[in-house]
Amino acid sequence: MKKTFVLFLLTLFLQQTHAQGGGFAPTNLGGPAMKYQGLRDTDQVPDVALREQGLKEWRLKRDTTLAKAKKLLEEKNFTAVNQLLFPYDYLEPDDALFYEYLGKSYFYAGLHQPALDCFVISNDQKKQTELLFFIGQCHEKMGNEKEATKVYKKGAKEGNADCKAKLTE
Repeated sequence: MKKTFVLFLLTLFLQQTHAQGGGFAPTNLGGPAMKYQGLRDTDQVPDVALREQGLKEWRLKRDTTLAKAKKLLEEKNFTAVNQLLFPYDYLEPDDALFYEYLGKSYFYAGLHQPALDCFVISNDQKKQTELLFFIGQCHEKMGNEKEATKVYKKGAKEGNADCKAKLTE
């Protein structure tokens, strides 16, 4: 009798919670996702003219924005770097330095997956052996030791001292 009563109360409570909207509801289904959560270059651009205008503004502000980002990175103000650069991420500029700085802001903030995405984009646009160390670090921090070792070996082969040191550990 007690078990039945407890089960009845639990069922009644769950029904009431669900009726009030307190039940499980996944968030952001069908809504805009941040770039690193989805596949890049597959997003449909709703307004091409707006994107072109944004790219034009980016080209005008590029040098001063990247100079500010570099200074903020040197000051270790990673949140400010992210706030400065992230609004331009949706434009997907073909700028290796942009993605390097954005990646470093994510990396030092402890966000290793978006950092990895940015470093890979930057490295694809302009090969840099320094980025191989950061790519390896991202893989290592996310628990992918095998991939990290592979990247470190590639970096060591290309002459990156940090990658060589990491392999000797």
